[in-house]
Amino acid sequence: MVARLTRATRLHTWLTSGPLALIVLGGAALRFLGLAKESIWLDEATSIIIARMDLASVVAWAAGDIHPPLYYLALHLWLGVGQSEFVVRALSALFGVMTVVIVYALARELFGPRVAWLSALLLALSPLHIWYSQETRMYVMVTMLSLLASYVMLLALRRRRLSYWLGYALMSALALYTHYFALFVLLFQGLFAVCWLWRNGSKSLWGRWLMATLAIAFVFLPWAPILYHQVTTGGGGWVERSVGRPSLRALADTWIYFSIGLDRHLYPVLLRRVAYGLFGICLVVVVSRLAHKREREAVLFCLMYVAVPLLSAWLLSQAKPMYTIRYLLPFLPAYCILVAAGIDGLGWNGARLVVTLVLVGVLLLGDWSAWRTEQNPDWRGLSSYILEQAQAGDVVLFSPRWNMKPFEYYARGSVEINMDLPIPVTEDAARRVVADVARRRERVWLVWERGHYSDPDGVVRQMLDRQFVVVEEHAFRGTGELRLYGEAPPNPQPGL
Repeated sequence: MVARLTRATRLHTWLTSGPLALIVLGGAALRFLGLAKESIWLDEATSIIIARMDLASVVAWAAGDIHPPLYYLALHLWLGVGQSEFVVRALSALFGVMTVVIVYALARELFGPRVAWLSALLLALSPLHIWYSQETRMYVMVTMLSLLASYVMLLALRRRRLSYWLGYALMSALALYTHYFALFVLLFQGLFAVCWLWRNGSKSLWGRWLMATLAIAFVFLPWAPILYHQVTTGGGGWVERSVGRPSLRALADTWIYFSIGLDRHLYPVLLRRVAYGLFGICLVVVVSRLAHKREREAVLFCLMYVAVPLLSAWLLSQAKPMYTIRYLLPFLPAYCILVAAGIDGLGWNGARLVVTLVLVGVLLLGDWSAWRTEQNPDWRGLSSYILEQAQAGDVVLFSPRWNMKPFEYYARGSVEINMDLPIPVTEDAARRVVADVARRRERVWLVWERGHYSDPDGVVRQMLDRQFVVVEEHAFRGTGELRLYGEAPPNPQPGL
């Protein structure tokens, strides 16, 4: 009898933990394989430059930029491990794997083990989540912290333990110090908590929720004036220039990105449409589960987790554009739970299996297609070429100026960079810089991004064309035009 109980216990343990372990290992493999395949690009180089500073300078830089400092502080400590492409991205990959585990725990609390496995599987295979898990930025970190805060808040409401309220306050505060879009998750959490407490809460539970909310506000209060200054002085203006105010189509695009990732063009058209249909059916099925009183709370939790932040961000973006997919990543895990609950809600086991296999196949195809297609600007190739061809006394000009950041990651000070061009470039500034370079240099490398608002007419290039001769031109994917200028002869002869 004891032996039978032992075997049953072992079987139960494997059934509850074995599939999760396989899913987590698979998700880790998808996030760590190929971490160094793509070049470091502008935003990643910015993260590394900031993280290389001392701790006080990291905080000061973040205060003058647009993102809060916690990710940069974490990366600062992580750089002690190394600064290769693989290592600097591995921190995000770790956060990504941890998020898969947390989404399993939350889905299990809401719907049970079957939906939990499916949710973890969908997030582990999500092309969108894998993409940002391989980027040296804060988006996966804030996704993990926001998800953990939401999970702990649900436990606090249901278990009514003070320790959970303390954990909720801490995780939410950390999320806010990682990225400001955690405010939209906090809005969802507050609305859900009020609805839940209205039906089930006691005075003591209302008090604990209020104290936790005040604790979050208190911890974030020192940074609140900086947030206000950043927003009112135009911080994040790149979204307005590059994306603009989102239309209703942006909401549909968000659903597509959440479903199959950023690279819909990499899928066969028919398969892509099949995927849209299956994801749509799953959402319809999960909404129908609102009719079941036992599941209503779980479905509402996930629907609010997705809809409240997305719609809030979309509406606010009509006044100040901020709606861009990388900022919306924290709302993806709840979407995966919704789809998993929709699969689970299919009445026939065969239908569940078929839909799961098709969606897994679609996501794996997206992961494979993204993996074999290099998409980041080829700063590694451009930098290697300049370093191989550069001579003593060469100088490199960048327009826009901030494109020097990924180049400097690879160059590490091997070639001098001129940083005197403003953004946007003015004709007077360009004239001064080119005159100074011509006076002191025989060769100049120009990396110019055609059509960029910093110098849309190519004023710098035109002045260099008049002052020097073009020795060679090259193009590297996504980096703009590369030109090497040599000093013009003082008395050029006809035909030479």
